[in-house]
Amino acid sequence: MKKKLIIVGPVLLVVLAAALFFLKPSGNAAPAGNPAKEPGPVYTMTDPFVVNLADRSEPHLAKVGVALQLSKASAGLLPGGHSKEPPKLEMDAELRDIVISALQARTAAELSTPAGRLAVKKQIVKDINKHTEVKIIDVYYTEFAVQ
Repeated sequence: MKKKLIIVGPVLLVVLAAALFFLKPSGNAAPAGNPAKEPGPVYTMTDPFVVNLADRSEPHLAKVGVALQLSKASAGLLPGGHSKEPPKLEMDAELRDIVISALQARTAAELSTPAGRLAVKKQIVKDINKHTEVKIIDVYYTEFAVQ
């Protein structure tokens, strides 16, 4: 009887340890979150924006290149496939209009500061998420010049 206990005890411990190891959830698993807030692909708008700024005393122009960090939920809106041209969102014209409006509402002095450029980014994110089916997380400047 003691021999059985000596053999069965360690075997039972090994079986329990193996069960815990295989049944325990992995620490690498991503928590199930909101796909509208999880980062997806980056959509780079092909042409830079050249806009008149809101300065009244002396006219100023801004040339700004923009890329949009889409959410995982909006990733399906970006066409796939292998094309020579970069992918284009179907509502590209609407997105461009929103970016132009956000830029034209600012002055050269506002866009010359990091806080001003950040405010434009936040405005673009807010307006695109509110007025389109595309959900974006962030805006990146690919080029930025004010004259």
